[in-house]
Amino acid sequence: MRTKCKKYSFLVLFDFDGVIADSKDAYTAQMRETLEYFSDLEISDEIIKSRVGNTDQKDDFIEFLKTDDSIVLDDALKMYVGLTGKYAFLRTLFPDVNKTLETIKRHHYTGIVSRKSQERMDFWLKYFNISHLFDYPIGTLEKTKTPAIQKIMNYYQIPNNRTLMIGDTEFDIKSAKNAGVVSVAAIYDNPNPQKLLELNPDYVLEKFENIIEIIEELCEKIFGEENPATNLNR
Repeated sequence: MRTKCKKYSFLVLFDFDGVIADSKDAYTAQMRETLEYFSDLEISDEIIKSRVGNTDQKDDFIEFLKTDDSIVLDDALKMYVGLTGKYAFLRTLFPDVNKTLETIKRHHYTGIVSRKSQERMDFWLKYFNISHLFDYPIGTLEKTKTPAIQKIMNYYQIPNNRTLMIGDTEFDIKSAKNAGVVSVAAIYDNPNPQKLLELNPDYVLEKFENIIEIIEELCEKIFGEENPATNLNR
């Protein structure tokens, strides 16, 4: 598809876990070992995996350990983070992530808005050797991603209708809608995406590489097809 889409006319923002990286097994292993140390409660792997990306880990421990004791929660979180290296091998990038990101990065601004600390976000980008593929990665522990989305938009002076937020959780889609940007629901790692789809995202992403088609479609809608300037498939 050839469209009148000038370079750097779009801002493409991604969540990390569940969109860029498959982290469910690593999260489950870290959480399982931590919970077994602090509690005798029986919690299934399915329940643990269901919380990936929806909340920060401290909220997870409040739910799983049934306590709001700040000392216990801080100790549990410290242990969980300390296990990151042990289970790093369980995290993998989804298919075609590198190739697709390289294509997008040649033409538009890219960023990450992830529900993790900036230190941990930077760690994973370096671990997978993909730091160079993102112009503006943000790790945020705020209760919503909306301020972080708006911060990057303001930095690059890209309007709402040319900013995309790709996420795999209700948290991501709600944050995108609150920011007034284009919401894209990634469902390729979600066996039960119904709740996500009920939020009526602007687009549904069934394969990571299909984000290029979505950008091209938006280019066509906004700029039209005359005098094509950028073809993302080149």
